[in-house]
Amino acid sequence: MKRTNASAQLASWIVRSVIAVVALSGGAAASAARPRCELTPSGRQIIEIGTVGMARPVLLYVPHATRSWKALPLILNLHGSGSNGAQQLDRSGLMELADRHHVIVASPDGGLTLPSGGLAWNIPGVPTTAGTLPPADAPDDVARILALIDTLIAKGCTDPERIYATGLSGGGRMVSLLGCVLSDRLAAIAPVVGLRAGAPDRSTPPKPDVKTCQPTRPMPVVAFSGGADTTNPIDGGGARYWQYGLLAAERRWADIDGCRGVAETELGRSGRMKRRYLGCQPGVDVVSYVTRSGTHEWGVADTRLMWRFMSEHSRLLRSDPAAPPEP
Repeated sequence: MKRTNASAQLASWIVRSVIAVVALSGGAAASAARPRCELTPSGRQIIEIGTVGMARPVLLYVPHATRSWKALPLILNLHGSGSNGAQQLDRSGLMELADRHHVIVASPDGGLTLPSGGLAWNIPGVPTTAGTLPPADAPDDVARILALIDTLIAKGCTDPERIYATGLSGGGRMVSLLGCVLSDRLAAIAPVVGLRAGAPDRSTPPKPDVKTCQPTRPMPVVAFSGGADTTNPIDGGGARYWQYGLLAAERRWADIDGCRGVAETELGRSGRMKRRYLGCQPGVDVVSYVTRSGTHEWGVADTRLMWRFMSEHSRLLRSDPAAPPEP
């Protein structure tokens, strides 16, 4: 019965999350004065998020040239299943990007502990790599990430119009969920070998269940995948926690963002195919890059292309909220 109701539970949870997010964002907008950021511009550091006695450590990378009076863009950098925030920060190459472009990178830990001892993200209704659904009392990772965002904004460290999210594999699944439920807080998402657009449809697993991803605003999306990925094949298949692939996921985001066509381009000798959807709503793009020989690894991502896409998008550039069309 629990598995049968998974999609309905996720859809209900998304509605509750959106209501909570709208309330929180309204409170944040009411604050006129922005304090000076007190983070030390010294690279890696830990901050505590939460109330006294229940605070959680979060790993940040703060660029060395940070000035306290300037709120910076934030990139949420989410690890894959079985990993953790520190490993993802080292793997991603985003520290160099942060210093070059003056960006704060946050690499939090997922709230679930796998039997193997690694960490994973709580995506309601979707099984983890261990093959089981998150328990009902599992930590709410969306709420934790929202608390991180609100804390960095309140401290005057993060520009609320330029908050982005990327993640590897299971972290890409979590980033995709954030795109569904925090579309009024994020400026763009960039999953790596993990783009989703909701849970797999129970009746047609090779397609996403549209009820489980209903953003309140259009969401810019750039995705990176490998053409030789056998863990999460771009055409679909793989384990139960994947089912549908990159192509189905990007088409659904194109529907959500009102796009009306697609153009493919071979990027020189890079072995990478670019697919850009056309005619999307103002301020929104859906783009994917597939490295033909790439596998299920961070190496298929190009952080230069990723940051170029992110830096071209902010919340202010997007159109007013609109109901996403049915496929």
